[in-house]
Amino acid sequence: MQQLAEMTHVDGRGVRRGRRSKRAQREARSFYFFIAPWLLGFIFLSLIPLVFGFLMSLTNYDGFNIATMHFMGLQNYIRALQNPDMWIALRNTALYGLGTVPLGLVIGLLLAVMLNQAMRGRAFFRLIYYLPSILPLAGAVMAWSLLFNKDSGLVNAVLSIFRPGTAINWTTDHLLFLLYLFAWWNIGGAMVIFLAGLQGIPEELREAAKLDGANRSQVFRLITIPLLTPVIFFQLILGLIGALQILDAAILIYGRSGLSGAINLPRDKYFYMVYDYSQVFDFQRYGYGVALSWLFFLIVLVLSLILIASSRYWVHYEVSQEGN
Repeated sequence: MQQLAEMTHVDGRGVRRGRRSKRAQREARSFYFFIAPWLLGFIFLSLIPLVFGFLMSLTNYDGFNIATMHFMGLQNYIRALQNPDMWIALRNTALYGLGTVPLGLVIGLLLAVMLNQAMRGRAFFRLIYYLPSILPLAGAVMAWSLLFNKDSGLVNAVLSIFRPGTAINWTTDHLLFLLYLFAWWNIGGAMVIFLAGLQGIPEELREAAKLDGANRSQVFRLITIPLLTPVIFFQLILGLIGALQILDAAILIYGRSGLSGAINLPRDKYFYMVYDYSQVFDFQRYGYGVALSWLFFLIVLVLSLILIASSRYWVHYEVSQEGN
C-alpha cells in the first residue's frame, strides 16, 4: 500500500509537470506567433537593409550598374572625413541644433506653463499654438517663402515702411536664421508634451510648498522643474535627433530646380543630411552616401549616449533608477 501511494504521488507530480510543460509550450508558441509580424518586419525591413547598407558603403556602387561595383574597404569613410564639404555641412547642422533645441525647449516650456493656468480662451490658444506642428510641411514652407520673399514678401513690405527700399534676401543671406524661426514656430508638439508633464505633477506638492512660505518662483524652481526633468530629458533627446536630421525644410525653403532636379542649395549652406541626400540622388554616389549615413548614425549614437549618461546627475524620477 505504501509503495502504491508513493507511485501515485510520483505519477501525480509527473502529470502536473507534463501539464505545466505543455502549457508553457502553448504559451511560448502563442508568444512567438503574436510577435512574428514585428520580428519578420524587423528582420526584413531593418536588420537586412542595415547589413546590406553597410556592405554597400564599402563599395563604389552608383545605384544602377552592379557590374562595375567593386570593393573599396573603408575608402568611402576616409574620403568623407577628408572632404571639407562634409565638415561644412556638419558645422551648419551643429549650429542649427545648438540654436533650435535649447531655446525651443525654453519656449515650449514657457508656453505650456502659460497655457496650464486658468484663463479664458485657454483651449483656443492651445489649438493656435499647436496647429503649426500638424500642418503639412510643404504647405507651411510655401507660406514662409511667401512671407520672406525678397520682392513680394510681407516681411520686407513691413520693413520698407520704416526703412524704404529694404529688400532683404532672407533665403540667401539669412537662411539659418530663417530655419531657426521656422523651427520655433513649430514648437506646438513640444508644448503639448510639456503640458502633459505639468498636469502630471501633484498639486498637493505646490500647495505644501506655498504653505511653507515658498513664492511662485521658488515653487517653479524647486518643485516643478525637478519633477519635470524626465519630460525635459525626453524632449532633449527627440529635439536633438530631429534637429540633426534637418533636410526637407532647408531644401524647400531655399528652393529646388523642379520636383526632380538637383538641390539648389550652395555648398556653404549645406546641412549634413542635405549633403548626404545630394551625394546619393544628385551624383549617384550610393556607396559614399551610405557611408555618410553610417557616420551620421555614429554621431547621433555618441551624443545620445552622452545625454543618457549625464541624465543620472540632473534627471529626477519618482521611482529610483539604481537597479536599472
